[in-house]
Amino acid sequence: MHSLPFCGQPESGQVAAGHLALSTILFHLSKIIRDANSRADIEFSYSPKRVATDTGAEVHNTFQSVLRSAHFSYARSRIKISSAKRDQAAHSKKEDRKKRPRRKAFSSIKGTIVQVPRKRTCPEHPGHKLTASSKTAQCSLLDLTFNKGGCRKTIVRYTAHLSNCNLCHKSYAPPGIRRLRNQCFGWNFQAWVIYQRLALRMSYRLISKAVYDLFAERLSLDTACAFVGRFSEHYRHTEELLLHRILDGPAVHLDETKINIQGADQYVWVFTDNVRVVFRLRPPNRETEFLEPLLAGFTGTLISDFYGGYDALSCRQQKCLVHLIRDLNDDLWTNPFDDEFERFVVSFRDLIAPIFEDVKRFGLKARHLRKHRRRVECFYRQAISEFAPTRDTTARYRKRFLRYKDSLFSFLENDGVPWHNNTAERALRHFAVQRKISGSFSEKGAEHYLRLLGIAQTCRFQQKSFLGFLLSKSTDVDEYRERGRVHPDWAAD
Repeated sequence: MHSLPFCGQPESGQVAAGHLALSTILFHLSKIIRDANSRADIEFSYSPKRVATDTGAEVHNTFQSVLRSAHFSYARSRIKISSAKRDQAAHSKKEDRKKRPRRKAFSSIKGTIVQVPRKRTCPEHPGHKLTASSKTAQCSLLDLTFNKGGCRKTIVRYTAHLSNCNLCHKSYAPPGIRRLRNQCFGWNFQAWVIYQRLALRMSYRLISKAVYDLFAERLSLDTACAFVGRFSEHYRHTEELLLHRILDGPAVHLDETKINIQGADQYVWVFTDNVRVVFRLRPPNRETEFLEPLLAGFTGTLISDFYGGYDALSCRQQKCLVHLIRDLNDDLWTNPFDDEFERFVVSFRDLIAPIFEDVKRFGLKARHLRKHRRRVECFYRQAISEFAPTRDTTARYRKRFLRYKDSLFSFLENDGVPWHNNTAERALRHFAVQRKISGSFSEKGAEHYLRLLGIAQTCRFQQKSFLGFLLSKSTDVDEYRERGRVHPDWAAD
């Protein structure tokens, strides 16, 4: 009988051969990783490489040129025709122009007549009264009339008598007519455009298309952009009033985000009290020096995230516990077998769970929340002061808790102070969506847009119609009252 081979411990030669094979595999794998971009026999599953010979590359380039010529505007921009065909095409366009119905002149469209008061005193002779002339001045504007069922196009004619001066023998037009001479569109029409731009996030090009489709009128992109600037200047005082009332409240939510200004990053800051919203555009840095004079007279609580720039502010602060809980949860997922960090997170969970139950039951009332101060002190004594962590993750959070000891639980001592900064993030969400759509802003256009966006978000927080506020010509959002309906809160925006 033949003896069977022994299958116990491998011999030294087998171990050496195994190490050599493993080294060879590792060598070839590292070489594949190093040369993957240049080798034609290696493919990436997520991004297959396109390899071709010189002749094939020429064919691909030719095909790409053919495909590019198939886009919509190529026929109009690139194809040339002979002079005879050009004359024939011009004659055809002329005939089509004759058949196309022309837009009615303002004088032939029925509309509303508004009497404007004439000028009363002579600008060259102060105090001298002007006499009414038999001649009249008129200015017609294209406008919209709104009702419960929608809106329709109309013409508003502003008329007034001229005024004559007996001393200088000059005629003066009414100030109201003089201000409207360079305009073609009325207030309601401009407000409708602002609403499309701010509330519905439509681009100026789409707004121009909608104006032509709905009202058969042409609106240039520059004119639509000028509407935003005009309304922004009109509501400058409204923004100042909103900011003043925000800083008079018990709590202010503060947050910031980036904005692209002609290729350079700047920062947009938002101030809100859950009722009013104001945006501020700052230079390309995240420094907070401008906040110190702005919050000089603020006596409430500032709610923010853990950005270090807020630490230098002298006002009372409440850090967002949502950010802290989210960070703890993420690190716990990353370190599932760190027993020390897990015990630390559990102790913090046991601290905040009863607090949030009382917040849900009683609201943000200090007389119901002050009883948890002893539990907070016990947590700091057992889990922070008397505890010496050995792991980096736990040590990092211990340092964070010590640094923000006075601002993590301020809501326990003050009425109406939230423990999170979700309100500021909610105010920024609309701008974040518009930023994805627009990509970049101009600096002047961004300032006008942000001022009107603050008013639009204020209307949204107060469940009021932004379009209704614009049409009312009111400059105080808090005093504006809608009649007959309550505007829905679009929480998903």
